[in-house]
Amino acid sequence: MMTDIKPGDRVRIVSEYVTEPGRYAGQYGTVCRVDGDDLTFPYGVLLDGEEGCEWFHSVELVEPGPADLTRADLVVKAKELLAGTPHTAADIIAMARFLAGE
Repeated sequence: MMTDIKPGDRVRIVSEYVTEPGRYAGQYGTVCRVDGDDLTFPYGVLLDGEEGCEWFHSVELVEPGPADLTRADLVVKAKELLAGTPHTAADIIAMARFLAGE
């Protein structure tokens, strides 16, 4: 069953090529193509640290981590986390840096 997974989504590989079971399972990547007509390997994924799109049978969406977020994304997330608290611009910047792992 196809899900709402689309190009650009961060995913974790659930199952892959039948000839190489377990080789990619658990790895993370970014969806580069979705082929809704191919029920065997519908998800093209660019694996982290690899080149070229590999095709997989089953993937699951994952929340983007700090390395996947831009500075602007981190500032927005920091503002969301600090909403309803007395904070300054310096607090937002400090929170964004914390979220980035700095």
